[in-house]
Amino acid sequence: MAGHRPSRRQVLSYGGTAVGALAAGGYGGAALQRIADQGRMPPAAPSRTLFNDASGLNPTRVRGVTFAAATATDTAARIKPLLRRIAQGQDPALAISGVRHSMGGQSLLQDGWLLETQPMNHISLDSDRQIMRVGAGATWREIIPVLNARGCAPKVMQSNHDFTIGGSLSVNCHGWHTNSPPIASTVHSLRLLTADGTVVTCSPTENTELFRLALGGYGMFGVILEADIAVVPNVLFAPAFATVPTREYAAAFARRVHTPAARAEMAYGRLSVDPDNFLHEAIIGTYTPAPQSRGTRTPLSSLPQPGAQRAIFRNSATSRAGKVLRWWLEREAEPWLADEVSRNSLLNEPVAVFANSAPETTDILHEYFIPQARLWEVVRAAQDIIPRSRGNLLNVTVRDVRRDDRSTLAYARQDVFGLVMLFVQDRTAAGEARMQAMTRDLIDAALSTGGTFYLPYRLHAGKDQLHRAYPAWDAAMRAKDRYDPHGVFRSELYHRYGPDRNTDNG
Repeated sequence: MAGHRPSRRQVLSYGGTAVGALAAGGYGGAALQRIADQGRMPPAAPSRTLFNDASGLNPTRVRGVTFAAATATDTAARIKPLLRRIAQGQDPALAISGVRHSMGGQSLLQDGWLLETQPMNHISLDSDRQIMRVGAGATWREIIPVLNARGCAPKVMQSNHDFTIGGSLSVNCHGWHTNSPPIASTVHSLRLLTADGTVVTCSPTENTELFRLALGGYGMFGVILEADIAVVPNVLFAPAFATVPTREYAAAFARRVHTPAARAEMAYGRLSVDPDNFLHEAIIGTYTPAPQSRGTRTPLSSLPQPGAQRAIFRNSATSRAGKVLRWWLEREAEPWLADEVSRNSLLNEPVAVFANSAPETTDILHEYFIPQARLWEVVRAAQDIIPRSRGNLLNVTVRDVRRDDRSTLAYARQDVFGLVMLFVQDRTAAGEARMQAMTRDLIDAALSTGGTFYLPYRLHAGKDQLHRAYPAWDAAMRAKDRYDPHGVFRSELYHRYGPDRNTDNG
């Protein structure tokens, strides 16, 4: 049945393993096994004396670790004495950590305390009101099955399920839900533990300033304990795909998604990383509700043959031919594999399966938010910047993100396309220097169109670039001084860009 079959996006996202194996002919079985061995699943993490994040480039020794309790109330009671000691200067500051999918120390603090929020993972659902109350440590991987059993689904989340609610709200995440602002738009209220140990309820009408600061505030304004978040009925989708020149992407996407007759509720784009067709071609995928399928309770599908799919994806990172093959499979060979798939199954996918386990390299994400009519200008600049910088671009997706009127540090102050880039970087000083220089050039390209860049990733932006992208930054830092005068909540992000911290103008 449809719920058990792989979705078209699952196939398209990771390189068409089944078609690739068939295309390999009689050689395919043994060769694919050798490739799978080379691209083997990452081993379990060993015990660590240092903490790190998804970049693998931030080994951070902490003073100590404190764990959240199962409930928001018990967590607040457990942490309050530590907050008092920090405010009195008896202990270093506290960073707030979920699963550390950030890449620049946003959830880490050298020689500071670390709060692990994952034990705070309670979930309850009011399906009549279409609202879930969820602990900040719960991951979408835990949430989706609960919603699915009741015929509901997330309204807005990232395109993978590995992230915590607290992390999603702290970065004000978005996904590939069409005509939708970021997740802040779905939050009815949240409970926040402030620097003085008080638990406050924040909403659009209560403690509004703190509400706007905490959503997209990267843990600088308090500990998000739990939140009431809107959900929607689950639905079956019929997929459709089209290949277009990237220069025509904005107009083609608007015809399929933004016109009054359009019915697509989820959509994304992917740009070619084929070196012979670099960023010149795009696939647009749209998902339209099937008739009378609202509230459907369909079993969640799982990613088929993850080891083999990982092999195709990972080996394209080091092979020009691998990139060519992947794009051909995505564009030509795979559309007919699609079938109806539920909203929950589309979102119920891990990112970790495809993580880079090579000791000499790591995967680094960038994201730029571009006014939709000006997407091609930035892509055209990237066609020059990335090869010149020797950037190894593994994947590019495009998201539809609507204007965010709710968060103080909004990255989508108008309707934008989110341009998500995944690079492979050498774990060397030279690799880091090249990545920083390339990042600053790409940021300048985005800023030149009135665009912005996303803050969960490497802290390579100059301070002047940060202020141009986030003009409310200084006002937010002044608000932090009022809400957290003793600097209880800190992170490497705050140390890099906080008041009087860094004078590097890039």
